[in-house]
Amino acid sequence: MYTLISEISPDFLIQGFGLHQDETQIYVGKSGGQELQLVTSIDDLDSDQEDMKIFSVGFAESDQNFRPGDVLMTGSDDLLDRAFLAMDEIEQRGVVVSLTQSQDTKHLYFSKEQMDPLVQEWKRRKVSFLCLWMVDPIESEQRAKLVTILRKVISKD
Repeated sequence: MYTLISEISPDFLIQGFGLHQDETQIYVGKSGGQELQLVTSIDDLDSDQEDMKIFSVGFAESDQNFRPGDVLMTGSDDLLDRAFLAMDEIEQRGVVVSLTQSQDTKHLYFSKEQMDPLVQEWKRRKVSFLCLWMVDPIESEQRAKLVTILRKVISKD
């Protein structure tokens, strides 16, 4: 099961993946033969499921390290590799970031306090996950790129 979480209005994910509401009012669908579900909040996430893959999308403000239109990402190695391949195909710049400040100057830090405890838990439990944040402004073209990246990552299974 692939679980999608969005901190921006999820309409673009609902349309981009052709999701529909099931009897429990959760948006569900399929992409590349894989079952998808969209949860509206991190609190709705059932992270106890076996063989779960989590995709989180959101936004970031531009600063001296990140340019408008960049995709910032963190995740498990398997999904990060797929994301890089997907971004290469569509010529999208991707930047791997750390949510925890480090003394290592090679790691770019990105502040997302509400996500860091979840990401640390997912890493500890070895859950496959990918977080993508589009640097503002997020317009329809950028939302379409996020859907394209997710589709390509999901279809690799």
